[in-house]
Amino acid sequence: MRKYLNIGAVLLLLIGFPTASYYYMKDGWNYRVRAIEAQGDYGKMPSLQDLAPLRGKLPEKLRGSMLVVGWLDKDNPSSTVSYGQTLDSLFQQFYASPNLYFTTITNGDAAFVDSFADSYELPEDDMLSFLRSDEPLKASGQSFQLPAEAGLEPLVALVDSSLTIRKHYNLSKRDETIGLVQLISLIIPLPEKADIIRAPEKEL
Repeated sequence: MRKYLNIGAVLLLLIGFPTASYYYMKDGWNYRVRAIEAQGDYGKMPSLQDLAPLRGKLPEKLRGSMLVVGWLDKDNPSSTVSYGQTLDSLFQQFYASPNLYFTTITNGDAAFVDSFADSYELPEDDMLSFLRSDEPLKASGQSFQLPAEAGLEPLVALVDSSLTIRKHYNLSKRDETIGLVQLISLIIPLPEKADIIRAPEKEL
């Protein structure tokens, strides 16, 4: 009897646990995929590689990553404040998360971007990039099918690993910002050492 119990234990370790783990991970992956695909489909993201980098730069290959694209209008201070505060909080929460990038399209120059980054304590980091748009921000936003004019409100578009635009968020609205955080957390796990920001001025 003891011999059979030992054999059963060995088989459980060699076959049972790995098989259960495989199906658990597969179900978890499928759940993540279904969650983001349920958000919507606003078409493929326009290429951003032709936009001039002002600070940081996007990886040459974005497929397989998640991208949060925002718009920053140098002539709209109120939108700039909301965007800057929330971008800082998002970066702090997801810092060092794999395959996640935040990029900002702006009509400002390098000096404006550096001042903006310094104001909101945004470091030079591979996760962050700022790109110069020579066309009006309104036109850029329309290519992402934004629900409002880009730059007038702190809008972002969430782009999935297939480079499909899945959803738009207005960062001035708390419920939409929380929804963005929850969806990113579902698809891309938080780093082990990173804690959700709890300070009142940072909390989403």
